[in-house]
Amino acid sequence: MSDKTAQPRGLAALASTQETGQPLLRAVGGILGILETVVPGTLFVFVYALSGVTEGLPWLALGLSVGASVVFTLVRVVRRESVLQAVVGLVGVALSAAIAIFTNRAEGFSVWGLVTNGVYALAVIVSLVARWPLVGLVIGLYRQDKGAWRKDRESRRVYTITTLLWLAMFVIRLAVEVPLFVAASLASGAENAALNQALLTAKLALGLPLYVPVLAATWLLVRGLFKEKAVEQSENGVS
Repeated sequence: MSDKTAQPRGLAALASTQETGQPLLRAVGGILGILETVVPGTLFVFVYALSGVTEGLPWLALGLSVGASVVFTLVRVVRRESVLQAVVGLVGVALSAAIAIFTNRAEGFSVWGLVTNGVYALAVIVSLVARWPLVGLVIGLYRQDKGAWRKDRESRRVYTITTLLWLAMFVIRLAVEVPLFVAASLASGAENAALNQALLTAKLALGLPLYVPVLAATWLLVRGLFKEKAVEQSENGVS
């Protein structure tokens, strides 16, 4: 029987103290979640490269990318699973395609990803400046601890370190992709096509392959914190 309940993803999926199941796989949405993340963008890159389009928009690549997201959404519906993750992915791909069509530039397909990474980076910086590191905030909200973690020095340290890891991920993406985007915007013809393919390849390489190690490091540090606190509570209970 399919699970109709929306499962937490990302940081929220790491908030549980239980070690049953596969928390990292659950955090990326399972095998289907990985496919939803990787396939649309990969299709766009390969079809765009093979099509040889150097002027205008790679319509076939756009269509297949959006179509793949629609298929994954329908798969979720047929399996009677939560469609939230698939719909979010579909909206992102559709917005990317819409921007490319509106600007009549292939690099428009990358705009939405750049904007979201910029917003995430800004949110992380604000959380660090405010001394409410985003990792602690998300996990604390999910565990409903009402900010109790902020009173514990070790918890603040771990959540600050892991939040810095997420900031590094967003900054690396922007540092690589923004110059390629600007260069593609200023180029035309075959040069524009080559730069767009480099930009999209970088986007794929810095997507899930970078996200998973950051998520894994966060999980290891947070799990260690949970274990340490569990031992402390056990010792205090005995005494």
